[in-house]
Amino acid sequence: MKKSLLTLAFVAMATVSSFAQGTINPLNGPLAGTKVWVDVNNDGVKDRLAEAADGITFSIFFGAAGSDAATLAQGGTMTISTTSPGVLAGLPTLFALSGAGEGGTVVSLKIVAGGNGRGDTGVKQVTLAPAAGPGTGLWSSTASTAKFLPLTVTLVPEPSTIALGVLGLGSLLLFRRRK
Repeated sequence: MKKSLLTLAFVAMATVSSFAQGTINPLNGPLAGTKVWVDVNNDGVKDRLAEAADGITFSIFFGAAGSDAATLAQGGTMTISTTSPGVLAGLPTLFALSGAGEGGTVVSLKIVAGGNGRGDTGVKQVTLAPAAGPGTGLWSSTASTAKFLPLTVTLVPEPSTIALGVLGLGSLLLFRRRK
């Protein structure tokens, strides 16, 4: 009984606190230019849309307006949709940035790629939407809107990393055997 009451209390606190925060809409727009692209060859060229199989994770970092990248706090993570290549998924349509302020507050926001990829959007100033929505969209096809433009992620070559580790382990065993 105590666990049930405690769970209900936490749910109630989370619900109340989400109404007191501004929101963002982390989902991509329908335009091809607003999606996440992959640079397979690390040559600065968008080779294809990112896919769920790429294993790329994305983290949202935020802070007070004018903050630099080093002072931003993590606000949530996303992945690539399993049904729509290039589209971010993994957060609700309206995502409350806890501690960022009410709707209408300007915050510094950055999206960073990790997992099997690397890349980031750089820090941008974004105005939060009210808790009721519809949420400030993060993606835009034009630079004049001060939103994030398409993100190109460089894939980290996982097989070569494994091969390098095996080579290092083999070297250690070889030197140990000689002694």
